[in-house]
Amino acid sequence: MTTQVQPQDKTVNANGLNIHYLDWGNTDKPTLVLIHGLRGHAHSWDDVSASLCQDFHVLSLDQRGRGDTDWAPDGDYDTDAYVADLEGFCDALGLDSFILCGHSMGARNGMTFASRHPEMLEKLILVDMGPDIDREGGQRISRELVEVPEEFDSFEAVVEYMTKQNRFASDSVIRRRLTYATKQLPNGKLGWKYDLAIREARRQGTVPPNKDLWPEIPQITCPTLIVRGADTDILTTETAQRMVEVMPKAQIVEIPRSGHMVFEDNPSDFNTAIGSFLK
Repeated sequence: MTTQVQPQDKTVNANGLNIHYLDWGNTDKPTLVLIHGLRGHAHSWDDVSASLCQDFHVLSLDQRGRGDTDWAPDGDYDTDAYVADLEGFCDALGLDSFILCGHSMGARNGMTFASRHPEMLEKLILVDMGPDIDREGGQRISRELVEVPEEFDSFEAVVEYMTKQNRFASDSVIRRRLTYATKQLPNGKLGWKYDLAIREARRQGTVPPNKDLWPEIPQITCPTLIVRGADTDILTTETAQRMVEVMPKAQIVEIPRSGHMVFEDNPSDFNTAIGSFLK
């Protein structure tokens, strides 16, 4: 029986924030940095990290306002702020050549970082996100964020509520996601761990419009894998195909039995696909 590798919790000060990350060891291997999506956290990637940590030095970040990383003191959750955090993280750890993998919002941040620092990336993996977001999926995510209750009586109540939004993810994956996405409130109930300003911006309609990334992505010169969930409502086949046409070294892989949360919905096929790309 093989023992499950456990990551080390680490924190580094970068761009004025304490950024928490999981270090999966094997520092002599090529570095792979993982950045999660809008409602994710460093542990979102645990199945991916465990699968790859023998061959890579895997670092999985809590981006600003999530997990155990500081909240933005000025409420700035724009792409440029996330990218500045990643730049600061790389400076603090002395990363000048690595592989970057981002999901959803993390993939948008990854595209921007990669277009500005093409010389730093050996490879790039963009999970279910492109410059354009399918309107239906974008509205669904906003609606889910706006409508979710502030607090729950128990962890089981959170699981029951969130399971209704997940068609493919296993019970154990949903439980892991929610374990790290919630915290105990002073009143004894459970609430969300992320900065509620992120949700409030959607309630008030004050989220800045997404920047047009089409002019930036031709600058991404490293080999790039675009991973699309076969049942996603976020990344259309047309957008993915157009990305391949304008990016010098991009290719697409589609993962069956998965929606937008590709690596949580079908960890096995996702890990196989990115494992073969990284070889």
